Amino acid sequence: MKSPIKISAAARARLVIDMQPWRAKAGVELIPAIVWEKSEVSIGAFKETERHEILARIRSDNGYEYVLCTADEDAEGVVGKTLDYQDGKYVLV
Repeated sequence: MKSPIKISAAARARLVIDMQPWRAKAGVELIPAIVWEKSEVSIGAFKETERHEILARIRSDNGYEYVLCTADEDAEGVVGKTLDYQDGKYVLV
């Protein structure tokens, strides 16, 4: 499904780094989860084995799959923004 946000090259590169230990612990591929709550961004993940359960929530930005997790009332506020990695943290700009 079309992406409501863009993901910068810096954020993609950092997601690869951040996902490595989780992937090793899980033993399977992971789908990044971008969590937007109270104007803060955090990162989580879903296991590839959960794909069928979250299929309707998976988005793609130029082939990079992720799940955007946000409360319904906050969803409009992220549309058109870009996930970036700046000064050691993820931000929506």
